[in-house]
Amino acid sequence: MLSRIMGLVRQRIFSHYFGLSDEGDAFTSAFRIPNLLQNLFGEGVLSASFIPVYSNLVARREKGLSQQVAGAVAAILALVSSILVLLGVLATPLLIDLIAPGFTGAKRDLTIHLVRIFFPGAGLLVMSAWCLGILNSHRQFFLSYSAQVFFNLAMIATLLWFGPGISQEHLDQLAIYLAWGSVAGSALMVLVQLPPVLSGARSKRVSS
Repeated sequence: MLSRIMGLVRQRIFSHYFGLSDEGDAFTSAFRIPNLLQNLFGEGVLSASFIPVYSNLVARREKGLSQQVAGAVAAILALVSSILVLLGVLATPLLIDLIAPGFTGAKRDLTIHLVRIFFPGAGLLVMSAWCLGILNSHRQFFLSYSAQVFFNLAMIATLLWFGPGISQEHLDQLAIYLAWGSVAGSALMVLVQLPPVLSGARSKRVSS
């Protein structure tokens, strides 16, 4: 509920500054493209393979093996995500032509720029999903699902900090600031979940 409420607040402030502008359209389109990476690995692969295996090991109290599996999956995800992020950044113009073929001129250039900023954030969201899987396996649900609040807060703070000083002629700059704010929010999602993942969740739940 907290996440949904903050998402609505973020969208309301976004609409206040961008409205139906080309810059807002470019941001919205760019925001969707890297989500394919998150949906593929952060939700698809982890939900189908890692989380059931890890949860089973936790239930059987196999602490050492569960930690090895979690570490191996984290390393694989980090490597694969990094490669796909790099490929995505390099191939962004092609992706724009496939997903947003009607964008031309300055609008297309802005969308390309934004997508290249979003891709690293998508890689961080994949790692956030890994943290979520760990915490859920240890029956720690609140932090894992409320971490999205920090993502929205980072974007809201970016809009409120930079928005009032941006004129309508420079909305493209605000869109770029907001894209970086989303990357910061993705990093926050990982950082707030890491402490219990690396310490409390492992020792308290597995050994109890």
